[in-house]
Amino acid sequence: MKSKYTTLFKNIGLFFIASFIPKAISFFLVPLYTRCLTTEDYGTVDLLVNTVQLIIPFLTLQIQDAVLRFSMDLKYDKSDVFSIGFNITLNGGILIILAAIVLETTGIILLPMEYWIFFIITYFTGALNNIFSYFCRGIGKIKILTASSIITSVVTVGLNLFLLLVLKLGLVGYLASNAMGQLTNILIMYFGAGLGKYKKFRVNNHAMRKEMIFFSIPMIFSAISWWINNASDRYILTYFSGVSVVGIYAVASKIPTIISTLSSVVSKAYSISAIKELDKDDGDGFLGKSYALISCCSVLACSFLIITNVFLSRILFSNDFFSAWLFVPPLLLAALMNQLSLSCENLLIALKNTKLISITAIIAAMLNTVLNFILIPKFGAYGAAIATVAAFSFQWLLRFLSIKKHIKLKNYTIIELATYFLLLCQMILGFWGNAYIIVEILLFILIFAIYANKLIPINKSILHKKPKEYYKK
Repeated sequence: MKSKYTTLFKNIGLFFIASFIPKAISFFLVPLYTRCLTTEDYGTVDLLVNTVQLIIPFLTLQIQDAVLRFSMDLKYDKSDVFSIGFNITLNGGILIILAAIVLETTGIILLPMEYWIFFIITYFTGALNNIFSYFCRGIGKIKILTASSIITSVVTVGLNLFLLLVLKLGLVGYLASNAMGQLTNILIMYFGAGLGKYKKFRVNNHAMRKEMIFFSIPMIFSAISWWINNASDRYILTYFSGVSVVGIYAVASKIPTIISTLSSVVSKAYSISAIKELDKDDGDGFLGKSYALISCCSVLACSFLIITNVFLSRILFSNDFFSAWLFVPPLLLAALMNQLSLSCENLLIALKNTKLISITAIIAAMLNTVLNFILIPKFGAYGAAIATVAAFSFQWLLRFLSIKKHIKLKNYTIIELATYFLLLCQMILGFWGNAYIIVEILLFILIFAIYANKLIPINKSILHKKPKEYYKK
């Protein structure tokens, strides 16, 4: 048992350095962005990035999920796994270049050339980053991911400062610095992890290609549904409220990015443990207690950020962007429910049940879309935030109930549900800013007290058991 927790916490630590620290650096650059970019510029960037995120799952078949799962299975050749994923990604890139040429030359979509260049580069860096990082996780090259992430962050920050403050290039400078930063990330992973030795120009294992594609195709619908829950409201907001409101709404998501980044860190580590240590009976309680600990840390972080929301907003959001503080509490709760949903998704991937992931994601996306059209015309950006909370909460509930049917998860369901309810109360109070800050602090203390008895002092008897060897089935 101890070896399992040691591996999990070690991976969390490495992914924390790789994800959270660089994100924290960029987080504190928000004042720079809100100073050098207009609300329209920020809205434009947000729409471009989210459009690429919509296209990537279709063109890559979400093959990175299969790359991770199959690279950790000893019965599959790792070179075949990597090459299949790499080739599918490149084929998608060729399609997007051809589509861009056709759309521009026919006049169907006319964009400035720098937007098209950024659009195509963002596809390649995003898609290749998925393949390289997922494969590195599968073969245990976590330290390379950590190093590449830190170096990429330094490069991106340096270029942002130079292009925005020194050369004063505005939106073009922002796009260029982020594109070059991501390209740096790709190169470091490729050469640092020695991925070239896994690359084959031709893979003759057609049965394996078919198996990987069938595994990943349901994840396309999951990814698109995730995009709908996270980004479709931008387009509906643009229609009803204008691109300036989208810019403010996008800035509001910067504080919840702390939860999202934390969830990404934990999810990456938990996905490795879930695959390696899969036990449908959860005999030693590792899967259930790990899930409960993830829930505990995420809820406490979310509660603390709601309390400090207005304070952080005064520091980070300048001028016209300050009104974004209003949307932060519901977006924080949405980020939390997304994190919990991802934890359930990792267990379903370990079970190779991607179909269920897809079904639950589609249902949540449909709910989100309906609520967006109902709430945004009446409540604007706040309505979009509430729709996102509802969709991710429902998605988590469906996945959690499904997991309980397949795995005897030994977590603390009643305790977790009680803290989610208290967090919802805190979110509602957050609508009035700091008017009820004392009540919010008391709620935070109550949540802490509820968890303290069961989770914060992790059972020492479990951690000090003699490590056993576990073999992948």
